Amino acid sequence: MKLDVISFGEILWDIFETKPRGREPIGREFRRELGGAPGNVATVLSRLGVKVALVGGVGKDRFGDALLAHLAKDGVDTRFVVRMPSRTGLTFVTRDARGEPSFLFYRHRSADVSLTAGDVKPAMGKARWALVGTSTLMTPSLAAATRRFLQVAQKQGARVVVDLNVREHLWPSRKVMQREIGKLAASAALIKASDQDLRALAGTSGLGWLAAHAPEASWIVTRGPKAASAYGVHGETLVRTSRARCVDATGAGDAFLAGALAVLLAAKAEPGSPSWEDRQVWEGALATGHLVARKAISAAGAVRGVVGLAAVRARISRYRPG
Repeated sequence: MKLDVISFGEILWDIFETKPRGREPIGREFRRELGGAPGNVATVLSRLGVKVALVGGVGKDRFGDALLAHLAKDGVDTRFVVRMPSRTGLTFVTRDARGEPSFLFYRHRSADVSLTAGDVKPAMGKARWALVGTSTLMTPSLAAATRRFLQVAQKQGARVVVDLNVREHLWPSRKVMQREIGKLAASAALIKASDQDLRALAGTSGLGWLAAHAPEASWIVTRGPKAASAYGVHGETLVRTSRARCVDATGAGDAFLAGALAVLLAAKAEPGSPSWEDRQVWEGALATGHLVARKAISAAGAVRGVVGLAAVRARISRYRPG
């Protein structure tokens, strides 16, 4: 049976400091939370009732065991996760008073960045949608694995979702970043980006960059805590949301993408279908994305707050044909 979504890319643990005690580091406590945008999106999609698998690498260590157990408990198909001799990736997360995160990566040669083209098998492409992000383009071997994944997915009819997650400081140069991300965007049927991503990439609002590199795709652009827009054959749609208390914004964009994509899947919306051109479907996708993102920011950890989803799942089911 063909999956709804196969999500490709990094899987790791985010490490949060939970109980700082005084000014000294002794006695401080830390908690691990699921991390890596592809893993976050896959987990939230599964909690929303979507059939989803994850492709990525984890170490043959206890952290890798725990990641697989976490994903399996949420119903994510982990048969395509590759166990690597490298250690499982870790990222330490700190937050400012507004809940905005900063990251300190411990991922040098870790399993999440060690996947190669040879690890990608044809079965990994059997899905309605294939999700890739820009973080897997930053090393030659991982970029080759990304290209191979796209080849096997598109050969089997999967539509491509590209999640722009632009971190300029991780690239060797701005020119290389723009070139490689531009190539990836050209393969997309749907692109999700924040306005911050687009400014980092293009130095402007970024809509001109999207029009130049992905003119046939539909675009979803999140605009911080206030609104999100969708652009495509349906026209332009903007859906606002009310401000909510933000404990941790780490997984907000991932949760938003999962909520929006769940509506598109329920409506059987894909390029060429009537629902792809239906403005109400896109309004529903954006509104549902906001709802799920609000849950994500309510707790520390990308997916910890994304619970109690019965009402959201019922809302999504209303978009199913017939």
